[in-house]
Amino acid sequence: MKSQPVIDLPKSTAETWLDVAAWLFAGLGLALAIGYYGGLPEQIPTHFNASGVANKFGSRNTIFLLPVFAIILSAGMMLLLRYPHKFNYLNKITPENAAFEYNRMRFLLRVVNALTNLLFLVITWDVLQAAISGAGTLSILFWIVFILVLVAPPFLLLGYKQVPQRR
Repeated sequence: MKSQPVIDLPKSTAETWLDVAAWLFAGLGLALAIGYYGGLPEQIPTHFNASGVANKFGSRNTIFLLPVFAIILSAGMMLLLRYPHKFNYLNKITPENAAFEYNRMRFLLRVVNALTNLLFLVITWDVLQAAISGAGTLSILFWIVFILVLVAPPFLLLGYKQVPQRR
């Protein structure tokens, strides 16, 4: 069993804003689902093919799945982020690099959480729009956020640099 240093690190302002964004996206998704629920048809899109066209339909109750999952994801992430010493890392964790590695991973996971919740929000919005309009396609916003979710985390992981401490 690995033993990595256990250190108490304060949450940065950026981390706080990422947490706020994640919760905001999750809450907005739930608010949209609740707000539009009464006007939804009995069957709504539940799956889109690779071209962004709806190809499966289900009960309008499924509109709550992604917002509820986003809330559960955020709660789980907040719990998980309390234990960065339990994570697996690319580099061997030593007392000298532990603070940097823990901060880097906490920041990255918060970015992933916020982007995932943003993606869930956009999908919820697109499902609502497809159900109401009958168009049944994903918006360009979905594709932009989807690409951002795929591209941003690796770039952030590789670009996160340790700032030299002043003496």
